[in-house]
Amino acid sequence: MRAQTLGTLSVSLVTAPDGAPLNGGNPTQRTLNLGTVSYNGLTTVPNVTVTRQATSFLVTTRFGLAVQDSTQQVSTATILVGLAAPELFFTLRVDGLTLSPTPQVVQGQARVGTTMEHRLDIQIPTSVTERNSQLQNALLFQVIAN
Repeated sequence: MRAQTLGTLSVSLVTAPDGAPLNGGNPTQRTLNLGTVSYNGLTTVPNVTVTRQATSFLVTTRFGLAVQDSTQQVSTATILVGLAAPELFFTLRVDGLTLSPTPQVVQGQARVGTTMEHRLDIQIPTSVTERNSQLQNALLFQVIAN
């Protein structure tokens, strides 16, 4: 997940109290550390859950987004999210919204200056093998002043 500042608004990925830990000190390039997970429900990281389903398993955690305005003139903003590239094997969702490379509104009236908590779900089919089991994608967040 990457943060980028353009104009007066910026968005940063922050740790949620009940979410997976973040790696990387640079707020523009932080990653959620989901650790190693398996269909057996095993996970190596706190605050990451694995739910078995018939033909897949669901990996879930929470994360925070902090929207800031350096001029302090914007009070609310719209947050959009999309995938950096099309995803062949995994289904990624933020707050229940299925993601694609086309940005979609995940929050329409986000309060600037506060941290909002969101849920990330990654659905992994049981058909993936060790060869294609590494998730090699990123979520791109965009923030627009209302």
